[in-house]
Amino acid sequence: MTESSYGEGERVFGPPQGTYDGAWVAAAARQLDPGLPAETAALLASEALAHLRAIGSPDLPELARRLLADHPEAGATPANMVARAACEFVAVYAVDLS
Repeated sequence: MTESSYGEGERVFGPPQGTYDGAWVAAAARQLDPGLPAETAALLASEALAHLRAIGSPDLPELARRLLADHPEAGATPANMVARAACEFVAVYAVDLS
């Protein structure tokens, strides 16, 4: 539903079902592409939720296109990696996009 964060020292095995966590999405994208700068991943991951809500479903190609259109300096590979991670996250954690 909303983006979330966790308190220091809190033991977390995964975000709560139904929530979107941009930091987890950014970290997942950086695992897919270790050369992806943390700042770029975080920026794209935070904007991915708004785009997914506008799209209405986890559509990987459309999300990557929108991220790239908004941030052309990020490049296609970073946009694709973040889009993939965001779509997978939304599916796995049952994030409501309405």
